[in-house]
Amino acid sequence: MILHYKPHPGLQHFISKLTLIRYQLDTQVPRVTNPFPPQPDNCLFFYPYDSVCCHNYSKGNMEELSKSILVGPQLSRVDLSMGYNMLVIMISFQPGGMHRLLHVPMHEMLGYHFDATLLLGNEMKEINDRLNNTIDYNRMIDIIQDYLLKKVKKLKASLPIEQVLIQLKQMKTIDQLAKQACISTRQLERQFKERVGMPPKVFARLLRFSKAWVMREKDNDISWIKIAHACDYADQMHMIRDFKEFAGVTPGILQQDLEKSSLRLQGSTIE
Repeated sequence: MILHYKPHPGLQHFISKLTLIRYQLDTQVPRVTNPFPPQPDNCLFFYPYDSVCCHNYSKGNMEELSKSILVGPQLSRVDLSMGYNMLVIMISFQPGGMHRLLHVPMHEMLGYHFDATLLLGNEMKEINDRLNNTIDYNRMIDIIQDYLLKKVKKLKASLPIEQVLIQLKQMKTIDQLAKQACISTRQLERQFKERVGMPPKVFARLLRFSKAWVMREKDNDISWIKIAHACDYADQMHMIRDFKEFAGVTPGILQQDLEKSSLRLQGSTIE
């Protein structure tokens, strides 16, 4: 079961979407492992029921994730071993939204995820407990949004650059974004890295790669050539280059890894 929620009006400049994924798997078979290539969104994840184990390719380690985690900018693939009784709630931030929440330069979070209770304190521990003791999914979303609304009310008014960043996924040029933010291109690039965690050109490549991967997750029959064209790659070789950089393997190998599981984690987060 996949449920999509529109953010509260007071959060729409702060978060882009909320997704709840619920499933139960056969306990007589091994735990399902899914490839999870990087995506452009910074996210807050909640796992109220079974835990998730994460194999991080860039760091070469395996760890059990906390009940709530903040995921900073990512440029490499992880594999997620999912539990049997899973509930996943994903809060996807607008570009720059996590920076506003944490007041931390996002490039310092590049490639990392953190136990949300370590950064957000006892309030997050309380939310984890409330989610664990709630069976109503809509109520779960309300609990999370109420918390975020309280955080947003304490923030200062957004700057022009923060308003402009929300338009990133429309793939405007850097010069256009800088002009709208009333700053120079060099200033935009510096503030972009602080708020998003990576240079604008890398973000644009990651956005295009993520779109290509989600298209494959959602439609196993579409050809890679059609995906490359739909995602505005100059040719298939440019797409393969991005797959090797962000996923560590070619599209075909990543597809083979995906087919080992019936779950579609990234594709399921798109309405």
